[in-house]
Amino acid sequence: MISKREKQILLFFLKDKNKKNWFQIIKEFTNLFISKKELPLYYISNLLYRKNVSNYKDYISLKENNRLLAWSYSHAKEQIVLAENKLLFKELLVKNNISTPQIFFHNSKNIFTYKSDVFKIETKNDFSSFLEKVFYQEKIAYLFCKPIDGGMGQNIFIIDRNTHRKIATDLINLVFSNDFIFQELILQHEVLKKINSSSINTLRILTYKNKKNEVEILSGFIRVGRKGAIVDNAHAGGIVVPFNIESGKIYGEGLQLIDNGGGTFYKHPDTGIIFDNFQIPHYIQVKKIVTEASSLFKLPFLGWDVAITPNGPVIVEVNHDFHLLLSDRMEKGLKRIPSFKKLFEQI
Repeated sequence: MISKREKQILLFFLKDKNKKNWFQIIKEFTNLFISKKELPLYYISNLLYRKNVSNYKDYISLKENNRLLAWSYSHAKEQIVLAENKLLFKELLVKNNISTPQIFFHNSKNIFTYKSDVFKIETKNDFSSFLEKVFYQEKIAYLFCKPIDGGMGQNIFIIDRNTHRKIATDLINLVFSNDFIFQELILQHEVLKKINSSSINTLRILTYKNKKNEVEILSGFIRVGRKGAIVDNAHAGGIVVPFNIESGKIYGEGLQLIDNGGGTFYKHPDTGIIFDNFQIPHYIQVKKIVTEASSLFKLPFLGWDVAITPNGPVIVEVNHDFHLLLSDRMEKGLKRIPSFKKLFEQI
């Protein structure tokens, strides 16, 4: 049975007036089906059917995506847990003096660990009292909360010191039935606030550790949230825009996933900030911190999420199991990149 997302993509495709002629679409779709030995649905979701796309063979299929990730896993399966578990990952970064948001406490269901002390919390009032203690001792106004092993911007929320006693019961039930980390709220650089101030607008950077153990930056894009949103994730309605991996300057157009309208943007639709030639601050330090963090892993292919604060970049997360759809679209075909093409020839 067709899923809701697949239905959205199909309807978007059928209504799109910028399609190639049907003969060309069928010919290209068939060529990919034969050469990739799989149903190339990415031809539709990547908008490769549009008139302005001639290099449709430079995009990677789902099978190729998975083969690349499996090849990367095979180099250090024992390190996968470090990439999946945000708590262990943060501990690794702190141990190696790499900047990352501070974790104040974490929980496993209703068992909370704070400063090596363990608390069993049973009720909403107990939770509020515990939060009050943390806010007071840490002298902070907010807590940023996310699942230890979650993704795609789901189940992320902020707790405000002034209103935490009014926290919704369903949110407390969510915390008590899962594992979360509670960390400092990142203070975003003023320059990136201009694009959208309600979300932390993060960079996604792909790295590859080559046979000489040298870290190469392959690709990068910035995710920006919409007005009022606290997350920038594309799956939550955010916009993604590519940037030059040498200079850190944004270029070209911003895109939304088809699920969220499939729009194309040359400026932010809410703030009016023009994307092209927008300089990402502290970009030299961005390249340095990503290279240093990559060197800690034997996994050769990783995706890094980086936030920019007034004092410089911080590593937010690392991704080892991810879809390259957005990077593929940002680069207008990852196989156009010589270093990526060389990497792909190895697997």
